[in-house]
This record gives sequence, structure tokens and C-alpha cells, in this order.
Amino acid sequence: MNRIIVVSAIAGSIVGIVFFIFGAIFVRIGIIEPPVSLEIWRELYGLVILASISLGVIWGVIFGAIYSILYNSIPGKGVLKGLCYGILIWLIKDIAAGSYIALIGIGTNYALALILVGFFMWIVYGFILGYFYKK
Repeated sequence: MNRIIVVSAIAGSIVGIVFFIFGAIFVRIGIIEPPVSLEIWRELYGLVILASISLGVIWGVIFGAIYSILYNSIPGKGVLKGLCYGILIWLIKDIAAGSYIALIGIGTNYALALILVGFFMWIVYGFILGYFYKK
């Protein structure tokens, strides 16, 4: 169990960085809007990076524990197994949450951000889990 905690914490911290990078890219090219003005958003970069890495570690460890439990049920081997799991997280977490945010909260910008940025986050997470975690 210690191995999955370490691997998933590392993967989670990387996912936090991926979240920040792709979020910044999508804001920069105008696909999604920042939650506050661009000037304030730029001043908050340091806090956003810290928060995204922290959340990445927390959720990375939680999803890693689930991965270790479901390991034998996930199709594929190695990296493919991790990628399948990453896509599963994306479908359940980001697509589901995004659809609710878009429908209930009329927050299509946030829904789009969840779905687009989340895709890259959880693909990277799954790749790292699949590559480094062996049961």
C-alpha cells in the first residue's frame, strides 16, 4: 500500500502542474475565461499553482487507493491499464461534474474548463500510475 501512496502522490503533484499549464494555455488562447479579470488572475498564479498541486496530491492519493483496489478489474496491462483508469476518472469526475455545472449552474465556461483541462490531467495521471505501479 505504501508504494501506491508514493506513486499516486507523485502523479497527483504532476497532475496539479498539468492542470495549471493547460488551464493557463486555454485561458491564454481564449477557449476558457478566467474566473476573475486577467490582471487579477495573473497575480494569483502562485496561489493557483500551490492549490492545484495540493489538490492533485490529495485526490491523486485517493484515486490511487481506488486504483489499487480495482487494479485486477481494469482492462489492459501497464500503461494501458493506467490510461483506462485515467479516462474512467475523467468520465466520472469531469464529464459528470461538468454536465451538472453547465445545466444547473449555467456555468458552461467552468464546465468546458473541467472537461478540457481534466482530460489532459487524468490521461497524464493514468499514464504515470500505469507505468510505475505494479501489483
